Amino acid sequence: MNLEEKLRQLRKAAEKSSADRELERQLEWLRQRDQSVRPLPAQRVPRGIEQYVEGSVETNHLGEYFVARQSLPFGRPYGKLRVGDVSASDLTALEIFLDGGALPNPAELIYLDTETTGLAGGTGTCAFLIGVGAIEGSDFVVRQFFLRDYPEEKTVLAALAEVLAGYKGLVTFNGKTFDVPLLETRYRMSRHRSPFGRMIHLDLLHPARQLWKLRLESCRLTHLEAEVLGIGRSGDVDGAEIPGIYFDYLRSGDARGLQPVFYHNALDIVTLAALTAELARIIRTEAARGVDVSQMSADPGAALPPSLDLFSLSRIFERAGDRARAAEACRRAIDSGLPESLEPRALWHLATQHRRSGEFEQAATIWLEITRRETDYFLDALEQLAIHAEHRLRDAAAALEFTEKALGWLASNTGLPRPHGAVSEWQAWSRLARRRDLERFRHRQERLKRKAQSGLDSPALL
Repeated sequence: MNLEEKLRQLRKAAEKSSADRELERQLEWLRQRDQSVRPLPAQRVPRGIEQYVEGSVETNHLGEYFVARQSLPFGRPYGKLRVGDVSASDLTALEIFLDGGALPNPAELIYLDTETTGLAGGTGTCAFLIGVGAIEGSDFVVRQFFLRDYPEEKTVLAALAEVLAGYKGLVTFNGKTFDVPLLETRYRMSRHRSPFGRMIHLDLLHPARQLWKLRLESCRLTHLEAEVLGIGRSGDVDGAEIPGIYFDYLRSGDARGLQPVFYHNALDIVTLAALTAELARIIRTEAARGVDVSQMSADPGAALPPSLDLFSLSRIFERAGDRARAAEACRRAIDSGLPESLEPRALWHLATQHRRSGEFEQAATIWLEITRRETDYFLDALEQLAIHAEHRLRDAAAALEFTEKALGWLASNTGLPRPHGAVSEWQAWSRLARRRDLERFRHRQERLKRKAQSGLDSPALL
């Protein structure tokens, strides 16, 4: 066989293999087409939110939206409280946190919490779940407006505004910083008027911190829920994971993972309402004690709060300008026993209330007690005693004694260890403060010596 015949055979073989390959490609295409028209297995078919959360699709003038609704009867226990306590509570005691504002009655209050696509805020963040809770008849009703997809946002915001229109007051937890500004931004972007401007807004985060921060490690809502209300959550989801769960839902269309998010949001709303009632009860009870202790003796709920909470209450009353109640709460806190590190601060606080009320003898007794221990308030107490002796008792010799005691302490404690290298900012500030203390007390010493030598301001001349 010559070369030409061999080439002819090779060409025929190549043509045959090309035909075979084309046939295989056609068969593969047919197999793929057959698979594409088969339904997915039942367990992999995406299921919407209606399959996992009890709710309904409703309609307003802008379109459809999904809303879940739960009713909690007043008799249902909720930790140390019952749901009905939210309705029966007198919340006027919380008006000390409103700078002159007045809270409406509980039936005109609505509690709000949101779950969002991020915690940073800004125009790129939206609230995909907006929960509100309010009293309706003999139930506490929680409604949760859910964004099944971004185009429904205008519809959901309009539905929320319609519900809020029936209430005069709003209670949130960090809502002044996060939830309400975020929703107001979304209303502006959707060209809707915000419903929040006309409402009295109580952000419970700040009162809760003022009352419980000294005693509790954290003032997160779930921590307060456990420590104050005695509730332990189970089956909850971490708030940091919630945005990711929603994004998974948007990608897959499967709402399976959103069920615990609805549960988390609903619990936050009920807890917010319960904490509002409990905070009001504590402040109302202690305010009544400050007026008349015997008035509260028969009240079964009038047990004293822990000493740290009593001291926090004292500072709350002070901020409200109620010095009598501030002093009474602080005195009970000290009598109940405070940590050694905090007791001098409480004594100074109590003395300050007496001084501002013109009760100088009571204040002086406490200042003397403070000087028996070397704390951060030691010098301040000696200075107040010197002022009291000089200007109220007209006793320059006693004032000089307190002043020289302060100078002696400063002389023995003025030397700070010299640092190796540069002087730190704290050390520089400490030296400057100590020099100013020395100058102030030396100036007072010189003046009092002149008074003592001249015989002026002597008790014997009064």
